Amino acid sequence: MSGNASPSTKKLERDTNRVLLIFYDALTMILVWFVVFVLHPSLKKQPDVSVMLWHLCTAAVCFFGVRFLFKVYRQILRVGSMRAFAREMASGLIGGGVYIALARYVIPSAGTRFITTASFALAYIVVSLLIRIAYYYLYHFAKKDNPVSRTLKEIMRHVTLVDFDSKEVGGLLTVTLEPAARTGAPINEIQNVAEQFAIRGDITAITQITKGYINRTYRIETLSDTGHVHKYVLQRINTNVFKDPDALMANYQLTTRHLYGKYHLSGSYKKGSVQTLRYTKDGRSYLRDDTGCWRMVTYFDNVYSLDIPDSPETFYQAGRAFGEFVMEMADVPPEDVKIVIPNFHNTRSRYEDLEKAIADDPKGRVADVEPEIAFVRARRENFGMITDALESGRIPTRVCHNDCNLNNILFDNETHLPIAVIDLDTVMPSSPLYDYGDSMRIGTNTAVDDEKDLSKVSCDLRLYESYARGYLETCGKTLTEEELRLLPYASLIITSEDGIRFLMDHINGDTYYNIFYFGQNLDRCRTQLKLLADMEKKLPEIVKILQGIYTELKLGVTLDQEATVKAWTGNVK
Repeated sequence: MSGNASPSTKKLERDTNRVLLIFYDALTMILVWFVVFVLHPSLKKQPDVSVMLWHLCTAAVCFFGVRFLFKVYRQILRVGSMRAFAREMASGLIGGGVYIALARYVIPSAGTRFITTASFALAYIVVSLLIRIAYYYLYHFAKKDNPVSRTLKEIMRHVTLVDFDSKEVGGLLTVTLEPAARTGAPINEIQNVAEQFAIRGDITAITQITKGYINRTYRIETLSDTGHVHKYVLQRINTNVFKDPDALMANYQLTTRHLYGKYHLSGSYKKGSVQTLRYTKDGRSYLRDDTGCWRMVTYFDNVYSLDIPDSPETFYQAGRAFGEFVMEMADVPPEDVKIVIPNFHNTRSRYEDLEKAIADDPKGRVADVEPEIAFVRARRENFGMITDALESGRIPTRVCHNDCNLNNILFDNETHLPIAVIDLDTVMPSSPLYDYGDSMRIGTNTAVDDEKDLSKVSCDLRLYESYARGYLETCGKTLTEEELRLLPYASLIITSEDGIRFLMDHINGDTYYNIFYFGQNLDRCRTQLKLLADMEKKLPEIVKILQGIYTELKLGVTLDQEATVKAWTGNVK
């Protein structure tokens, strides 16, 4: 089994080894039983066959029952250590003691003595442990490069069905990204990086996680001495985007430590609803070497994420999750959090960057995107609505997530409730209006973000209302009156901003976002602009939805529908 074997193949190998281990232990028990009860010279009189079988069955139940209880058979044959052998010995002693005790009460005593029963138990414990230890050393000897070792390796391949290459991670990790599109990354490099962190056990699998535009992400699976599988998330930080990884990781530490144990979503685990850092072996929060900057965080198992809501209830729960994030971070002073990307949600600044990219036209692509440029320019007067309010102090600066895409929430496989909020790289001082707008941009879109058929793109107002309700139920009373008055524009502004960013990245040669085919950023841009146009048409209904929720939750704000709509549409040229 090579480094790119499928998870089902690896599981089959583990299951096969466990079955073989049980089989060889059972065979050893039968042989020891035969020697002690049938061939041993101290037995002057053979016990009845039925009595001998009683001993065999009772011993099997006791020994194997305790081994299953101790999870001895989670330990794969080829992996061993003193801890594993100690577990084997402990289970044998307990199982043997139970067998000796039961033998006096449940087995007919005719023809057997206590010394015979004890000899059987002790012999089986010693012999099975010696076989296990011998196998361990034979396995490692068989991996050497000499004629005897190679011969032994071939024998063990056929007898124990162990693939000696299954722990030798090498070559290329190949991952399907799009139909007929593949990419490779050196596994040995990733393995060497992962082993610099304080992980448990030996690495048995490395899988690339293809979701996410910025960082390269991998799931690392290990097998501990006790046979437990552990999973971690290893990420290579994109230093083209995050130019100051020290500031980035300082924010990450601050956020995870602040939220650990106190931020609990409706489906969360006991330890909280954010990933926590796994430090390097020398105590650093991240690793910097010739291959880049790497961090490792906890992995949430039995979860899933969505790019688009599968129901209004799901989006309502997402609103609550991000609203609670704002609430839990409210007591963190914004000045304690570093700015890792200046002007990240400054829409006016984003527009100015776009105009610079248009003027430079580094890849000669501007001529092909004139309609998109004209659409954006017609709305430039609106891009400062939130930024100006922040800079003037009309609305407060808060510590925000700043990337509230639905796929940054993990849902439990069984309850379908939110487990955790992830992707904390952009936690910075900002406005929750941007978070709210970003969620609406992704969640209410009836199409994927790179949809080529723009007729599929629209703003689903039923989903809009579900998210708004969940969000405002949790943090609505924290927002100021001015923030609530600006809330109807939040989705329009952030959708404009993302359209600008995708368009700029396409013009600049796709240097910021990961793309998996040429023109993907342009497709993303066109989707955002079509969504924005639909939101503009539905702005009167958006105002009505929000006013209904404000009234229901007694937030004390009345929106003038006509004036609110005119404040946006009046500036569109």
